Amino acid sequence: LLADAWCAAFVWRKTSDPNAPQPVTEETFRRLAASPAHVPEAVRDEIVRLREQYQFFHWHLAFPEVFQVPAKGEKPESGALGWSGGFDVVLGNPPWERVKLQEQEFFAARSPEIAGAPNAAARGRLIRALEKADPVLFAAFGEARREAEGSSQLLRLSGRFPLCGRGDVNTFAVFAELNRAHIGRKGRAGFIVPSGIATDETTKWFFRDLIERGSLLSLYEFENEGFFAGVGQGHMLRFCLLTCLGETSVADGSTFLFRGARTEEIEDAERCFRLTAADIALVNPNTHTSPIFRTRRDAEITKAIYRRLPVLIEESQDEGGNAWGLGFQAMFHMANDSARFRTREQLERDGWKLSGNVFVRENARFLPLYEAKMVHQFNHRHGDYALLAPGEKGHVLPCPSAELLADSTFAAMPRYWIARSDVEERLKDDWHCEWIMGYRNVTDARASARTVVASLLPPCGVGHSMPLFFTGSVLDAPALLGTLNSFVFDYVARQKLGGLNLTYGYLSQLPAPSPAALKQEATWSRAETLGHWLETRILELVYTSIDLGPFAHDLGFTGPPFRWNIERRSRIRCELDAAFFHLYGIPRADVDYIMDTFPIVRRNDEQKYGGYRTKHLILEIYDELQRAIDTGKPFVSRLDPPPGDPRAAHGADVRRVAGGPNYAEPGNQEA
Repeated sequence: LLADAWCAAFVWRKTSDPNAPQPVTEETFRRLAASPAHVPEAVRDEIVRLREQYQFFHWHLAFPEVFQVPAKGEKPESGALGWSGGFDVVLGNPPWERVKLQEQEFFAARSPEIAGAPNAAARGRLIRALEKADPVLFAAFGEARREAEGSSQLLRLSGRFPLCGRGDVNTFAVFAELNRAHIGRKGRAGFIVPSGIATDETTKWFFRDLIERGSLLSLYEFENEGFFAGVGQGHMLRFCLLTCLGETSVADGSTFLFRGARTEEIEDAERCFRLTAADIALVNPNTHTSPIFRTRRDAEITKAIYRRLPVLIEESQDEGGNAWGLGFQAMFHMANDSARFRTREQLERDGWKLSGNVFVRENARFLPLYEAKMVHQFNHRHGDYALLAPGEKGHVLPCPSAELLADSTFAAMPRYWIARSDVEERLKDDWHCEWIMGYRNVTDARASARTVVASLLPPCGVGHSMPLFFTGSVLDAPALLGTLNSFVFDYVARQKLGGLNLTYGYLSQLPAPSPAALKQEATWSRAETLGHWLETRILELVYTSIDLGPFAHDLGFTGPPFRWNIERRSRIRCELDAAFFHLYGIPRADVDYIMDTFPIVRRNDEQKYGGYRTKHLILEIYDELQRAIDTGKPFVSRLDPPPGDPRAAHGADVRRVAGGPNYAEPGNQEA
């Protein structure tokens, strides 16, 4: 009864009704310890009722031969649990379920209308309307939500699961902590859980504790190809076999396998590798979560990069840990902020006039609301809702033709618009330029050609699927954008990303040259800084439409946009990628290997050109840069005019802005 009362305290319904049983307090425990008769019968009955509803289970009472409760004054071996002992072996496949009530699942059979609501706001209105329309269903929903919230309270606040009882709790995580806590000092626990146990933000404290205590023996990850029927297949469902040790058996490093397809790979020396706590702290210094290296070679290449370059944000450093002055923002949530959005039909009905992709009425503006699928690397006009066929779903947007992109006045159309005042309100403390930068946070390292996709944008609203990022200096923005879109940066990201969401936590722990390094001379073109060498190329890639004129002006370029030329753009991007491979210190043989880890890029090239042109061109330019470094003779682009030269623009007078790069001199890039 004492143990039941302790659990009941976390799920007790609090009410102002004076006739309801009073909740469990410290006084309740003292009285129960003396005699159950000292506690009102109504309180005892409520404890029993809650025990039955929530199915409280007490391991030290169910297995007294395994767990010994110490006598008064003695300290237990396992202080957090209050007992000594444990099992020799814990083996299992725990449930994988979110504890929070899933509204759509609850109403799927009870009210398809509510389950099929277009967004959270609409679903909430329908649920509130049930109080009058269907009070029985409304009460059932309230009880189910209350039970889920009660369970969440116990898991997160009781102290029973200090490492995994966090955030939006999933049962697999708390079972993992439970399994480990229930083994004896010489015991072992082996269980099947999603591989996010090693890579996710909410389980990072559990994984870090495993590593730092030497408790993790092995983690073998597999993709569900024929292992479990009736659940997601392939890389969309990854699980791992995790084995951890008791307190007296400390592992000297842990054995890992990622993206396995067959159990035989556990014996493959190239596929399996060992990582120490120091290795994991090197590549994930903030979270100490696990990287997901595909092979031993990936592990060695990535660790070498981290020894040479800092991460974007290292939280342990009070000063200098954020050299780029990086900040992040999710501007508008597509569900929670949906009341702010307007469609084209709504705005035109209210008298607004379309200019480009901005609606204007007197001095007011409604700006386009960009979604992640509308942009790609160095291209904010990648997807256009206006090009959708009638009735066609917008999961994947049509790409504008090269002819449309060659028109510097062409602007891609969004699905929604939002008031400029709302955009300014969200940005006021973070950014003051007439352009912004964002990246796609939904990605897939296995099924997408590129993992990190970042773009520059004109003034606009942005949905939460494209978080914004800001630099401390406007002049650092081009180089950071180029870094994020480089193959080498993408390669490292693929060694980290376990799920489909590129969060701030993942991004901030990726390695990049510091802004200070960009102020040094380019070793292959010593007459200019590295930052300037990168900037001229990124400017031409980005500034292809008039709506990004403010970005060009902030860099000192006042000419018209650059012409959209696919072949030039391809060559410029290969020059950038070859340069970044040098900046990251990647040997040529590893450049060759890294490019082969992008199979979709390769397949697209082979279909279009009959060979892997991107890789071959990058290697060719990499060699040219190396010769320039070795000989001291400056690298000269094969493009004529060279990247960033005004002659590649649409053709208007270009004048130099005081203090800015002298783009007006054609030979500037080759000086």
